[in-house]
Amino acid sequence: MGNVALHRINATVFYAYQICKREAWLYFHRLNPPQEHPLLDLGRLVHETTYRRLRKEIFVDQLLKIDLFQGELVAEVKRSSKHRESARLQLLFYLYYLKREKGLTLKGVLLFPEERKTERVELTSELETRVETMLQEMASALNTDKPPPPVKIPYCRSCSFQEICWG
Repeated sequence: MGNVALHRINATVFYAYQICKREAWLYFHRLNPPQEHPLLDLGRLVHETTYRRLRKEIFVDQLLKIDLFQGELVAEVKRSSKHRESARLQLLFYLYYLKREKGLTLKGVLLFPEERKTERVELTSELETRVETMLQEMASALNTDKPPPPVKIPYCRSCSFQEICWG
C-alpha cells in the first residue's frame, strides 16, 4: 500500500466509505455538511458526556482522532451499533495505521454507551490485508474530479449531506 493514499485518508473518510461512497468523496474533498444537523449534535453530545473520566482524545498525524485508551486498548465510542461493521472497520484502520506508521501493536474496543454494549477488535493478518485492499480501492475511487452519483440507501434519511445529494 502506497503511503500517499494512507496519509490522505482520515478516519472519517474511511468510516463514511463503508456506508456511502459519495459521502466519503465529499469528506475527502473537504466538503463538510452543515454542522447544525441534529444527528451530528447528538453524536457530539454522546462523545462529550460519556466516559468523561477516561476521556483522553488523541489526535494522530491529523488523520485519526482516538476517543480514548482503556489500558492497552484503543477505544472508539459510537452513539449506536447500527453501523457496527463500519465502526469495526474504522477501528481496524486505527490499529493498522498505528502499527504501520507508529510501530504500535494494539488491540481495540468499540463502545456503544447508550446500548451498554462493547466489542473487542483485533487486527489479524487477514484483517490487515482487508484494510490494505480497502485503502487501495478508496484511493482510486476518491481521487476523481467528480463525486459518485447519489445512491438512495436507508442511511440517506438521517444523513447530514441529504440536501446536497437530494436537495
